Amino acid sequence: MNHLSGKTDSNNLVIILGVSMLIFLSSIGVFHQDRLPEEPCNGSVENCDKLYTNVTYPETHNAHSTLDEGFNFLAANHRENLSQQWDAGFRAFMLDIHHSRYSQDLVNTSFCHGSYETGIHPCVHGSQNAVELLSHLHSKMNESPSDVVTLLFEAYVPYNHLEYILEMSGLIGQAHIQNLGEPWPTIRQMVDGNHNLVIFIEGSYDENFPYLHSFTEHGWTTNYADRFPGDMNCDVLRGDSSQPVWHLNNWLALESGLTDFERAPIVNAYDFLLNRSLECWEAHETRPTFVAVDWWTEGETVNVTLTLNKMNHWSDAVPLRATTDSR
Repeated sequence: MNHLSGKTDSNNLVIILGVSMLIFLSSIGVFHQDRLPEEPCNGSVENCDKLYTNVTYPETHNAHSTLDEGFNFLAANHRENLSQQWDAGFRAFMLDIHHSRYSQDLVNTSFCHGSYETGIHPCVHGSQNAVELLSHLHSKMNESPSDVVTLLFEAYVPYNHLEYILEMSGLIGQAHIQNLGEPWPTIRQMVDGNHNLVIFIEGSYDENFPYLHSFTEHGWTTNYADRFPGDMNCDVLRGDSSQPVWHLNNWLALESGLTDFERAPIVNAYDFLLNRSLECWEAHETRPTFVAVDWWTEGETVNVTLTLNKMNHWSDAVPLRATTDSR
């Protein structure tokens, strides 16, 4: 019994020494080739340590208004839904929030698209339940925890409705709060702090809802829904042009005001969109924070932003064309 006990102690000693050696070798980097690679942030590892404002994000205008979700031709801005947009690489979404057609209850808060001036409720043209869509977005964010996501709300409901849909979808805990005039954090800081959701709103600041940032106070936007490609320019439409956050709006409209599907491949084309982005970057000496489009499947918005994010200045040599297979 003593002999067997001694043998067991000896084996245990060998195991302990072996484990200690592995820990030591690992600590000095012998096994560095087996380490997991760093997760990319919004498309690349290099973005992780950039300020939020030093990254360009692909954005969909009226992201909820899609043909595959039942929106009709009077309201649709895209063929494929927000889930497909996410899988393609989009991380910024413009959303219009309304009361439902049938009630003004919090639970029925909806994403719709249209004007009340016509006398027809916007949700007649199509709608998505706000909590359901944002809950799905939350699930998508959990699949890509190293990315920062941005929402721009055009809201036709009180702010407490926005608070409700953010709480019920689980997103409110991830909402970043940015004090006006202070430098924005890096992507990594936002991700590590689990505040990787930025929310802008077309409305004024309310101290009771500090995570709802007035987008005209924290940033600015170019014109939108131009009639012709030649009309597109870099002029400030509204907002504070001294702020580093801005939206490069890039979609055409018909004379009727409806979004133009047929010419989307022209303005969303890689060369056109990249050149326009660089021209506006040069004009304002600050990179576009968002490149916003309609009919995202007709063009290469995500690839354009991948290229822009490889550049530190508009005058840099344009790198080889960035590509992604995510569609």
